[in-house]
Amino acid sequence: MLRISVVVALYTALGSSQALQAIWLKSLWALLPPFAFLAAVHIEAKPPTRRFPYGFYRAGTIAFLASALALTCMGLYLLLAGARSLVEHHQPGLTPIDAAGGWSHWPGWWIIAALVYSAAVPWVIGRRRQQLAISLHDKVLYADASMGRVNWLSGSAAIVGVLGIGLGAWWLDFAATLFIGVDVTWQGARHLRTAVCDLSDEVPRRVGSHALDPLGGQIQDYLRSLDWVADVRIRMREEGRLLTGIALVQPAGGHDLIARFDQARLDIEAMDWRLLDFHLVPVGDRILEHYRPCYGDLPAHEGKP
Repeated sequence: MLRISVVVALYTALGSSQALQAIWLKSLWALLPPFAFLAAVHIEAKPPTRRFPYGFYRAGTIAFLASALALTCMGLYLLLAGARSLVEHHQPGLTPIDAAGGWSHWPGWWIIAALVYSAAVPWVIGRRRQQLAISLHDKVLYADASMGRVNWLSGSAAIVGVLGIGLGAWWLDFAATLFIGVDVTWQGARHLRTAVCDLSDEVPRRVGSHALDPLGGQIQDYLRSLDWVADVRIRMREEGRLLTGIALVQPAGGHDLIARFDQARLDIEAMDWRLLDFHLVPVGDRILEHYRPCYGDLPAHEGKP
């Protein structure tokens, strides 16, 4: 409801300022991530079907991709609109301060008040949601939370643009629009890249960080500590908020390997609530050497995002 109140407040104060219109459009499109999160939570709870035997756990990643794509498109639109208005010298219709009868009678103060409110609400909400998103391993929620701090920059730029109109520097309004467009495009492109990497089965990373998720390394260390395991390769990927994986295990010999495999799988799935499914596959050394390690001894250049 607070997000909707921001959109209403900006629409009420909406004038001919290009920067204010950009902020309003950004706030309107910023409603997509929370709505996408709610839709994804509803969809991923559905049970697997014959057509979708693996369930619908990637609904969160798809929602993340859709939100990032929409945000990127909106940023590009703002860039084009701001650049076109600046080149064509479109004069904003907001009255300058001198023409309005002085500082006290200038209508731009209502616009600035709306901009301050539009920046404060997402920032407060974002601070509360960011830690929750990390705990839930939810990138849609984290992207929504991280935009709160960025809104301070966009809101400040829009305020500078409105003040520029009041002081007669009309071009500051369109310069602020370009700044907001760059900010929105950068945020959207960053989230878009993350979503595409997730759908491409990139090695899972910590939410809000480029660091590898440590769970894969912990599983690898656990399996290598077992006396009946000669070597192992771990493969993990994200299924929305959850993780799935496979361990290619080269047994070192011993009896009751089936029981030992079953016990190892139970121990691994108890390590983290995010593990949706994990399989252990016995392989020989000739098969194992074709799979490069993803954890521990991963080359430095491959560890970069």
